[in-house]
Amino acid sequence: MILITRVNAEATSALDKALSRVGLWLNDLSLLGLLRDAGAEGLSRADLATALSQSQSQTLRRVKPMEKLDWIARTEAGNFRLSSHGRALELEASGLAANRSEAWLDGVLDADEISQLTSLLRKIG
Repeated sequence: MILITRVNAEATSALDKALSRVGLWLNDLSLLGLLRDAGAEGLSRADLATALSQSQSQTLRRVKPMEKLDWIARTEAGNFRLSSHGRALELEASGLAANRSEAWLDGVLDADEISQLTSLLRKIG
């Protein structure tokens, strides 16, 4: 378990560094990705909090600055959804994260090992 924790910390640090170019942290990208997946109807505060494993008040504190930056908007029902700016940012940031992840693993694992690792992580994630 300690090894997984160490690898997670190293990966998060590498991704945070890459995402800093667009003003995001990895946990911000995770939130934006959840809203991307929710589509136009978005997610209620309760559903978003559950997905983030946070309280509703913690979730609202995370969302408010993103609303002010026009990355997140509200539906007529009050759900959170990505704005057009948020969709563009999430797409760019996802690309940066994917490129950084590949570069981080490149030279350490070959393509087959990366595929195996991905499959194993999907089983536990």
